[in-house]
Amino acid sequence: MTQQNRYPNGTILLAIGTKRGLFLLTSRDRVHWEVENTALNGRRIFYAVFDQRSGCRLFAADNGDFFGTFLRYSDDWGQNWQEPRHGIQFAQDSGMKLNNIWYIEPGRPTEPGVIYAGVDPASLWMSTDNGETWEPNAGLLSHPTRERWEPGAGGLCLHSIVVDPTNSDRMWVGISAVGCLRTDDGGRSWAFANKNTRAGFLPDPYPEFGQCIHRLLQHPTQPDVLYQQNHCGIYKSLNAGRDWIDVQNNLPSEFGFPLALDPHHPETLFVVVEEGNGRHNFGDQFTVYRTHDAGKEWEPLTRGLPSGHNVRLGVLRHGMCTDVLDPCGVYVGTNTGQLFASSDRGDNWQMIADYLPPIYSVSATIVQ
Repeated sequence: MTQQNRYPNGTILLAIGTKRGLFLLTSRDRVHWEVENTALNGRRIFYAVFDQRSGCRLFAADNGDFFGTFLRYSDDWGQNWQEPRHGIQFAQDSGMKLNNIWYIEPGRPTEPGVIYAGVDPASLWMSTDNGETWEPNAGLLSHPTRERWEPGAGGLCLHSIVVDPTNSDRMWVGISAVGCLRTDDGGRSWAFANKNTRAGFLPDPYPEFGQCIHRLLQHPTQPDVLYQQNHCGIYKSLNAGRDWIDVQNNLPSEFGFPLALDPHHPETLFVVVEEGNGRHNFGDQFTVYRTHDAGKEWEPLTRGLPSGHNVRLGVLRHGMCTDVLDPCGVYVGTNTGQLFASSDRGDNWQMIADYLPPIYSVSATIVQ
């Protein structure tokens, strides 16, 4: 996995998954950006992420319309791609067929070969050899309630994976429209973690499962603190998901997909909420909202973002992220192909790319 750096150390590198390929954006100062193609052209790239724990391997979820679904990796910054020796495929006698790969999450720093992936139909896959071979998590695949799981509008997709760096047996996943599940025994069993999260579209708005979670994150220094963006609000948990607190408060809509946090000030969160039916900005101003107090109060961030009667921008669940610099950079990609960036925690914004295909995902890496 080792290779010579194509970019100087300290380069900010964005991997942009789109409806028609994977793009890389690079910058040394977060003001001037260069856009580059990769060899993944014309494919639906739901997510891509760099793993620098040993070398720098780029993973991509390549979901073809006609030619199949693949997890691919590149060791030369996206110029050439390889497939695993044993990829993500359900057994022929399982009765299940791989629809899409939604998310890829590198494992703990202490487990440099471990990679996780979430797919539709909802299942968690794991590789222990840097993505060369993959196996499903049997505990989640055989969950006793599985036959009663219902898909969200995007399918029965496992789209969020939170690996607890402080506890090798604990992790969480988010599944639409099932909710949040947690394991405390290394994935052998899974329990629902949805108490007090609302499913307003169901007859019982507070079921054990059936919530449409959209994004799930963990506080970087307080491992029991979790945040989620949901179909029906924004929530935080102070006790590892045993119950949740609604922190929508003064946000103008309960519906939204993306969620990000400032790694140096993790009570600072960023969300985009949308008009629920149209799946676009609420009102005539495209707005990112920020809280400095974990959701007690939200402020609109609009300086440099577009407004007008014709502005109808949507952001998908992986379309927003932050970098690890201080002040953190915030990056937002829209489903109409614009990419906005802020280098000062959202105070000011600039459009750093336009005319891209619809953007599915944005992930940020600082080259080391």
